[in-house]
Amino acid sequence: MENLRNWWAHLAQREQQLVAVMAVLVAVSILYWGIWTPISNAEQRAELQRDAQANMLSYVKQTANKIAALKKSGSNARAVTSGSLSTIVTQSAGRFGLTITRMQPQGNKIQVWMDDVPFEALLSCLDDLVQQQGLSLDNLDVAVSDAPGMVQVRRIQFSQS
Repeated sequence: MENLRNWWAHLAQREQQLVAVMAVLVAVSILYWGIWTPISNAEQRAELQRDAQANMLSYVKQTANKIAALKKSGSNARAVTSGSLSTIVTQSAGRFGLTITRMQPQGNKIQVWMDDVPFEALLSCLDDLVQQQGLSLDNLDVAVSDAPGMVQVRRIQFSQS
């Protein structure tokens, strides 16, 4: 510390003023670009992410309501396909590019789990299974995935009449 005082004392007054001004500029720069800007950018990213998640939640709720309406109205006008439930579900998932992680048949019911899948493809597959294949959608539990437009299927339960 003594060395710094000696150095300061040996500077000319004009040099001392220049060093003081530069010290203030460096301090302000550190505060602005080192603290303020990163916090501001993080806040903006968080707001954008929150808005995207809110939009996805709204979309999922609307689609869930459509699925529920299709389930109620579609039970009368659907064709019944013969074959095992696991075969019907596997073939339909394959047509829409979905990969089934786990499948558990239970008599005339089947439960299906899938990891990250495109939400639109999942809806198309569900529509095919209910409207074209004649299955009943008993339960649907999905969660939003980290990737936009993707969901994790926690459980889907179908039954065959």
